[in-house]
Amino acid sequence: MSQMSIADLYRSGMNPVGPLEKPQSTGLKNGLDKTGPSDFQKVLTDEKLKSNFSLSQHAETRIKSREIPWNKEIESRINSGINQAESKGSREALILADNVAVIANVKSRTIVTAMDRGQMKEKIFTNIDSAVLV
Repeated sequence: MSQMSIADLYRSGMNPVGPLEKPQSTGLKNGLDKTGPSDFQKVLTDEKLKSNFSLSQHAETRIKSREIPWNKEIESRINSGINQAESKGSREALILADNVAVIANVKSRTIVTAMDRGQMKEKIFTNIDSAVLV
């Protein structure tokens, strides 16, 4: 089956657990079978994957050239920071996670630049409308 959004699933007449058809008796409530993820669950998983962010070319270059420590934990915390900034209506946010600072375009979920504590010597950040500590 091709990728469908949640709205597409409902518009096409599909039930969140598959096509509308009489469920076979499995002994489970509502005939739901837990053998694998439903189309609905796959769409939700795809939506969660979209919640991540991307790195601009400039940010990638800065991370590599400045040898900024980058791992899944930092990515998760930055993603959380973008989500928090988005919930408050931010457009450009400074996100601080331990010794790593990034500037993110919240709407496009893109990291514009990155630096570590050593590069924050000027201690001035311009063109941001919010700061998030994660």
